[in-house]
Amino acid sequence: MRIRYTRLKVMEVVADAEGRLLGSVRRLLFDSRKRVMLGLAFKGRTLSTEHWARAEDIGRVGENIVFLKNAAAAHDDQPPGRDLEDMFGLSVTSLDGKRLGSLDDAVFESDDWTLKALVLDNGGEVDVDADTVLGEDTILLRKGAADEVRHPVTAGGGFFSRIFHSQPPPPTPERPRRSRRRRKD
Repeated sequence: MRIRYTRLKVMEVVADAEGRLLGSVRRLLFDSRKRVMLGLAFKGRTLSTEHWARAEDIGRVGENIVFLKNAAAAHDDQPPGRDLEDMFGLSVTSLDGKRLGSLDDAVFESDDWTLKALVLDNGGEVDVDADTVLGEDTILLRKGAADEVRHPVTAGGGFFSRIFHSQPPPPTPERPRRSRRRRKD
């Protein structure tokens, strides 16, 4: 299942074996060379410290909850890696010199936690491949990537869409006026 980081960040973390709520996702660390998530940071509802779960300790991801295999999967030590949020706002450019936008979000595959796509600040989404470079100052994609950006389909035509997102009606053409001159007989 593909999942966006911004959706993952608002999820709660639960230990599956014990059925215990451990906290809420705060951050994500990943390996920018291999393009894979290394772990999630989460913090409990109390003033406890931040805990980490390595990607291999995540059992499954539900609609609103990240399930760890058990409570022992929560570690105090941070895995090495790059904080994904530090990359938000970086320029995304293709190797043929076209600027696609800025990084706004990232899409991961929850089976192996590999980075699958980048979400741009204009709402577009573009897939990453083996040639993608996640640099310190910019993100470089393959040649022709600008032509592969997928933009979200906007819903339209519904009642509320017509009311709140309507365009002004097109001007109606003026009807020719009849002259009201009286005929002289």
